[in-house]
Amino acid sequence: MATVAPHEHRIEPSEWPFAEAHNTAAITTSRHLRDGQPILFVSHDSEGEWQFLCGDICDDEECMVICLACAYLRDRAVGELADMPAGWQARRGSVNAPWERFQVEEEPESGES
Repeated sequence: MATVAPHEHRIEPSEWPFAEAHNTAAITTSRHLRDGQPILFVSHDSEGEWQFLCGDICDDEECMVICLACAYLRDRAVGELADMPAGWQARRGSVNAPWERFQVEEEPESGES
């Protein structure tokens, strides 16, 4: 799994909810990092990568790399999803709404019937 350059986080080890290291690379959007839009959609894809998105479709140009700890510190509610298995996603309607988890259905590879 990719990581970002080491930098400081003030998180007690007992408080850290994720199995992955603090500096594990994750994806978010410029709308979240720069404009402060809330995280309303989280994906833990089948390869184990985390994405913290604003809930609607975003262009590739909007995607930004963030470390897992920075995502958690920006919105501690994502820690509620730390045990979400790879291949699952979660969404919420607002920052005050509960997360709804669902498993992503794998699409058959081309050539499979």
